[in-house]
Amino acid sequence: MSATINAGAVEAAAMQHVARRRLVSLEVARFAAAFCVCTDHAVSFVAGGNARPVLHGFDLPPIIAVLFFFVLSGFVIAQAHADDLGDKRAIPRYLWRRFCRIYPLYWLSLVVPLMFLWRVSPPGYLLRIATLSPFYGNLPELVPPAWSLRFEIAFYLMFALVLLPRVGKPILALWIGLAVLNWYPWLLPMARVHIGNYVPGPIAWRVFGTHDLLFFSGLAAGFGFVKFQPPARSLWAALLLSTLALIALTALDQGGFAYPPVNRVPLLGASLAGAIFCLAALERGGHLTLPGPLNALGALSYPLYLFHPAVIFLGSVWFYYHPDARPRLGDVTMLLATLAGSLGAAAIVSMAFDRPVQGWVRKRYFFEKK
Repeated sequence: MSATINAGAVEAAAMQHVARRRLVSLEVARFAAAFCVCTDHAVSFVAGGNARPVLHGFDLPPIIAVLFFFVLSGFVIAQAHADDLGDKRAIPRYLWRRFCRIYPLYWLSLVVPLMFLWRVSPPGYLLRIATLSPFYGNLPELVPPAWSLRFEIAFYLMFALVLLPRVGKPILALWIGLAVLNWYPWLLPMARVHIGNYVPGPIAWRVFGTHDLLFFSGLAAGFGFVKFQPPARSLWAALLLSTLALIALTALDQGGFAYPPVNRVPLLGASLAGAIFCLAALERGGHLTLPGPLNALGALSYPLYLFHPAVIFLGSVWFYYHPDARPRLGDVTMLLATLAGSLGAAAIVSMAFDRPVQGWVRKRYFFEKK
């Protein structure tokens, strides 16, 4: 009897370990999303701010890519911290890891724009830029993609409350309920919840906004991933349905170049979460195998997301002083050079800074459980 129990415990522990390892399929998807954002910005740079099409209208959709990040963030947080619910000792460790994942690389990405703009940037503005506080309103970012990081910070802070013992799960239910009723009041007409009447606008938007609904979809998929392993046939069928739904929904939103209306956000979140869950579960079960070296693409995704604006910024400065160079280079050369420079910068930053920093902070992490 004890042998059976021990075998079950070992199997459960092994499943938890597999659930938390890096999944190649999601790392590839993460990189693809970052590359979509990079390409869209590069195309705009090549166009020189004009509305003219570049390379016969070539572009990759940035909006659906960023929305994918919000869903994936919920999935990763849930599957990494499902066992930490109700454990207040896990909160410092969780916050430390989130801080180290976001801020060191972000602060490094500020170096290039600050080299040119710090003299004309008020100290108050620089403080708001450096902190990534979600409690400020919209402001021009020195690193344009950083607007999405302010939502991520809001997600992380709220999820820290979810980890609290006894009150964590009620807080999660309240958070979800208020966000849902804020956007879909017809679900409970007597409630008449409008968060903006009770909290400042930035909090209403970043803690109870539509992007939070996408994060909740990811949370549901992440918790489900830890608890369940459906059969492969069901997963392949669900992946097909999720993919078809994503194609249809994306087509309604200009091919992923526009934000979905509020009524379609839950459908989009469910489709993205369903695809993420199925890919992760198929890979965990050995039914989907991708080459391990592709994991390196995932390591490039965050550096690429943050540092391609620096490449474009430097290119803009150069062309400002050499305006005749733009027409001589041509669209193809400029686009390829921008993408190559962005990928090269991401690779250098990943190998020379991000990986060493992440390794350093983990070795010196004083909140780790013993």
